[in-house]
Amino acid sequence: MKLWLVIAVGMVIHAIFFFSIFEIYFATPLVNGMTPHRSPLKPPARRLVFIVADGLRADKIMELMPNGKSPAPFLRNIIQTKGGWGVSHAAVPTATRPGHVALTAGFYEDPTSVAKDLQGKEVMFDTVFNESQYTWSWDTPKFLAKVTGGNANRMFSSKYPGHMKWLAGINAEDMDSWVFRETHKLLENAKTDEVLKAKMAEDQILFFLHLGGLDHSGYIVRPNSEAYLNHISFVDEGVRKVVEEFESHYNHDGQTAFVFTSDHGMTDWGAHGDGTPDETLTPLIAWGPGLREPAKEDRKYRDGLSKAWSLTGLKRTDINQASMAAFLAALVGIPFPMNSVLPVPDKLFNITDHEMSEMLFANLRQLLAQCEALREDRQETSMKITFRPFKPLDSDSTVNLQNDIRAKINSNRYKEAIEESKRGIEMALEGIRYYTTYDRQYLWFNIVSAYVGWMIYLVSLVYEDHSGLSTSGQGPQLSRRYKGLIIGFFSAISVISFLVLYIQSTTWTHYFFVLLPCPIWMAVFLRFDILKQITSVLSTVKTLFPDLLLTFVCLEIILMGFYYREAISFGLVLFAAWPWVFKKDEIERRILIHWSVSCLTVAFFPAIPTGTRELNFNLVVLGGLVAIAIACFIVKTFATRQLAKRKLFLIFGFQIFILAVSIFIMRHTAEMAATNRRTPLISQTLSWLFLGLGIIEPFLVTTDIRCRLFSIALAWMSPFILFSISYECLFMVVICWHLYIWMLIEASLVNDYKELPTKIIENGNIPNGKASPEHSTKFLESLDFATISNQIANGKSRQGLVRADLRRISYFLLLLTAGLFGTGNLASVNSFDPAAVFCFLTISNPPFMGLLIVLKIIIPFIPITCTMRAINLMTHVPLKSFTLVAILLQNIIDFQFFLLVDDGGSATHVGETVSHYVIFSIMHMVTMLLFGFSYLLTTCNVCCFKDTSKH
Repeated sequence: MKLWLVIAVGMVIHAIFFFSIFEIYFATPLVNGMTPHRSPLKPPARRLVFIVADGLRADKIMELMPNGKSPAPFLRNIIQTKGGWGVSHAAVPTATRPGHVALTAGFYEDPTSVAKDLQGKEVMFDTVFNESQYTWSWDTPKFLAKVTGGNANRMFSSKYPGHMKWLAGINAEDMDSWVFRETHKLLENAKTDEVLKAKMAEDQILFFLHLGGLDHSGYIVRPNSEAYLNHISFVDEGVRKVVEEFESHYNHDGQTAFVFTSDHGMTDWGAHGDGTPDETLTPLIAWGPGLREPAKEDRKYRDGLSKAWSLTGLKRTDINQASMAAFLAALVGIPFPMNSVLPVPDKLFNITDHEMSEMLFANLRQLLAQCEALREDRQETSMKITFRPFKPLDSDSTVNLQNDIRAKINSNRYKEAIEESKRGIEMALEGIRYYTTYDRQYLWFNIVSAYVGWMIYLVSLVYEDHSGLSTSGQGPQLSRRYKGLIIGFFSAISVISFLVLYIQSTTWTHYFFVLLPCPIWMAVFLRFDILKQITSVLSTVKTLFPDLLLTFVCLEIILMGFYYREAISFGLVLFAAWPWVFKKDEIERRILIHWSVSCLTVAFFPAIPTGTRELNFNLVVLGGLVAIAIACFIVKTFATRQLAKRKLFLIFGFQIFILAVSIFIMRHTAEMAATNRRTPLISQTLSWLFLGLGIIEPFLVTTDIRCRLFSIALAWMSPFILFSISYECLFMVVICWHLYIWMLIEASLVNDYKELPTKIIENGNIPNGKASPEHSTKFLESLDFATISNQIANGKSRQGLVRADLRRISYFLLLLTAGLFGTGNLASVNSFDPAAVFCFLTISNPPFMGLLIVLKIIIPFIPITCTMRAINLMTHVPLKSFTLVAILLQNIIDFQFFLLVDDGGSATHVGETVSHYVIFSIMHMVTMLLFGFSYLLTTCNVCCFKDTSKH
């Protein structure tokens, strides 16, 4: 199979692997057709004001400032004198849409909900807004506008004006001011509009105030800033006025309940999406009729939050965020959202046992109805022979449980009914989880099987290419009869599986996950004779055991690096010492010193503590100036050695000029953002132009290895400077220096491994003894990307791989991982920082901003991959074998991350396992694409400049 086809097929397979974890571990329990349930008694409140401060961290509103005062005096006074408080624990992903789904619908959407939000898809499930008599809301267009379909006569939603999408040039407090003003207008209009007044006098109505300013403010000024605390004070004052207005409008009738919370928090650097405590701990403050008032308690919480917030001794009630929907519904007496999967938090209420028993019994019936609907759904999509129901909740048990609780309520045994309802709720939750994860093991087995089959297939391709079977046509071949049997068998399995899935009306995505192993394993068995040869030569692998062991250790270091950054630094330190131990006699001392120093310098960046996201544009300027100085020195060296024509130096000079302009644009944009001004259109235009030139410029220079790699580094340094916010620009300079030293190391070892034809070595003047820096440099000058690529295409490469190739591949993968961390320790999906894209975009456009951030992460991979290609050509490595081994080793790491994904435990643990798998899978797929991109970037020319020094 041709290499490009392997990469294309691998991309498709890994895309399926990538999305499979969301189906396996994070299936959303959505079913329809259930009967809504609510308590038959009068609810505690007639109306509810639900206030969500987007992006508000619990600690920032709860803790006292250094002066001993609270940033939110009104809400703190509520906690101390009027209502209940606690922590609402959000789940991954910590973003606006999934947070609001949990708050108002009562379940956690899978992590792909972020993508659904970006696509603007409508939500198709029940919420407290749908069940209310009337709902008035003021929010962003991210959520409520998507659930109003068919309910426009009962749900009145207004969204922020369009100009508030800007991330700079506006006052973030204006977003909240708009909500407060619109709420005031509604209450004023109700005084003269009789129809509106009549609607607002109804029972079971909701007012939803989504305050988006703090989320916006956190992006710009960071949660630890004084400006963020001032914004909290502004929100607090706005909430105080809104509460007074509602109480005044309803003549202080004592029938209005207030709930204040947040959809998610954010990190110290103003990002969210993952499961760290800063992102998942959100405030909960509730007061009004039927809700408990402040009470003393002696309990000491292990998290230490009450003590840290000076609230020790005040009763605290923590809830899971998805419990909020049931809480809101019970508070105003509307039916529980039909897909709500968590029970009502009864400890927040102050009602009679009779009311509590009816409330919990209604909650139980809603959960049992959902469990029954899930059972029916799973039964319809499963074969009757294999279907296994949740035995504790069969039809008879469910009916008996409900009859028993109803009998206790009717006989005034309320406490017993309450306890029985709680036990029933726990059982119902177990049943819901059982049916929600019903297909988990089956899907997991299929994906694991596909992973293993794909890796075996890659091994067979590596052996075939390495041993020369693909070109020589040697080796036994399967007979046509056996091939037909294999194809027929797996085709039959595929057809049967497809028919079973179709009859069961299975979700369309399951077709990919279930059918994927069939073509993969068919391809494996069709290569049975090659696999047989591999097993026959396994005994000879003993000599390679030390190299394979070291390769495996390197892979595990990469994997551990996602958990402990220091592991990557440790791996780089080991490689810094490697040539001193094993190749000291083959490499000149000056090169060895440069190698070790550059290795240790690169190792410094992954060791920077996680969470170091402080904006430091002076470091960006420093990195840019160092890059310009080094570039000028290199150009001067080229001129001395007369490597190219005059036009080439004009291109290099233009690239250095662009570097200088990029530094100016970046610094100017940073100053404007700091003073809350938008990036000028001319700056954005030039930024996009420089990004485009980064792709084009390398094609304009000679394919001489040194010139082309130098041009690639210059071309991509400019947009990287525009993306930089701190030390990552310095990292880019250091990694480019280190890559050049790596090439010198490999050039010094060419003769040692006898990897090049004798003629090539002689032309490069590499002596039999120790290679000096001058000899290594001269050898590099003699090499050309296009020339050697043509030689390899004509069959002049080595026949197979050597041990050194395993070392090179391992180090290549280690450098890619170091590149990932070196740009800001990006091992988590919450590493997004809007400030990084201000030179290109200042409108809040998450999908586009996310793509730009991904591009920033990829940029260091480009010089690393191009250098790896240069080393491969320099050593005449069989490129197909080398690429296949690199893909195989990445598959091994990818597979381990898949096995480590987990949906149990803390939100931090869940977010970590998902983030690591998602990031490395994307990294793997990007690397496969870069193998092809690096070929174009190094070999192709738009204008061919001939090197006069070579003729």
